[in-house]
Amino acid sequence: MNLVQIRLYDLFRKELNLSDEKAAAFVSAVEEMVGQEFKSERQALATKDNIHKLELKIEESKGDIYKAMFWTSIIQLMAILGGVLAIIKFMG
Repeated sequence: MNLVQIRLYDLFRKELNLSDEKAAAFVSAVEEMVGQEFKSERQALATKDNIHKLELKIEESKGDIYKAMFWTSIIQLMAILGGVLAIIKFMG
């Protein structure tokens, strides 16, 4: 038992007049509950590896977006030039 567990044990045994077994069981239950809460909170935290993977995905997405913007611009330029050439041919 660590110091905090011993203090809890003494508190439950002396102040609440619990038997040794009940005080020990109560301290054990509190420790288990806190441990489970810590584990659930820990699972919600991102690790450095998770952040690194996310950064790689963002970089890949940036590249895909730049490619899409480039090809969209080329297609728009071709459409504008085609429209201008059609107007010139129609006028002439």
